Amino acid sequence: MKSKNVKLVKVHFLRLMKGENLLESIITYCKEMNILSGSVQGIGAISNPSIGYYDLEKKTYLTNNYDFNAELVNCSGNIAKNKETGEIIAHLHMVVGDQKGQTYGGHVMPKNRISVTGEFTIIETEGTNYRATDEDFNLMLLDF
Repeated sequence: MKSKNVKLVKVHFLRLMKGENLLESIITYCKEMNILSGSVQGIGAISNPSIGYYDLEKKTYLTNNYDFNAELVNCSGNIAKNKETGEIIAHLHMVVGDQKGQTYGGHVMPKNRISVTGEFTIIETEGTNYRATDEDFNLMLLDF
């Protein structure tokens, strides 16, 4: 296990509007506010959710695309900076539900768009969290 203790800086509340891209909007806000470390939590609604599953054998994400309007039951993750490029990374997972209450979950893929509203909280912490490529998994993992 690797760990890091940091102090809370600020809590940010965001409302994403219909049509906004979930991942792009979170990253854009973090860039504008210079948030380099923190956690994210959100709820709302997504149209045609796109959810990733990491295939350990292929060392790549497989994507499940769904054709329905979904409740965003929970979205959570963290904010870090790419150690190699300096770009902000929002690593998010989500659980969505259909009209029958069935749920689907996994990695938030780039094409997800808000269908009604997205209500998010970003808990900004001091300093910078970094991600670096882990050669064993071909993934950008937290690098303390």
